[in-house]
Amino acid sequence: MPASRFSSPQEAVSHALAALERYHAHLRKLGAHWMDLELYRRVGDELDEIRQGCREVPELTQAWVELLIAHAELVQNLWQSSRPGAPASAEGRQQLLARVSGHVEALQNKCLRLVQTH
Repeated sequence: MPASRFSSPQEAVSHALAALERYHAHLRKLGAHWMDLELYRRVGDELDEIRQGCREVPELTQAWVELLIAHAELVQNLWQSSRPGAPASAEGRQQLLARVSGHVEALQNKCLRLVQTH
């Protein structure tokens, strides 16, 4: 494992929390404007920032992986819905966005509990 870029687990958790906040805000926009490549790149960068913070704290691993899987399923849905002839499923997209948001909130709550206990 590479050397930590954070001086403490609390710093890593704080970093993850800040990235989660940005990710969550941009995620809502991505559902409506996902073909915006700059927004898509920004969301990917934020997801990487979340990963960097979470990898330092083993208690966050499961919640992080669940978020990553939900994000991947959302992106797959977005790409598939853009193909010619693909049925547009706004309802399905909204369900996936809600699922990802739920995982963001769960991870945020875990982070907050860790910050409060240390």
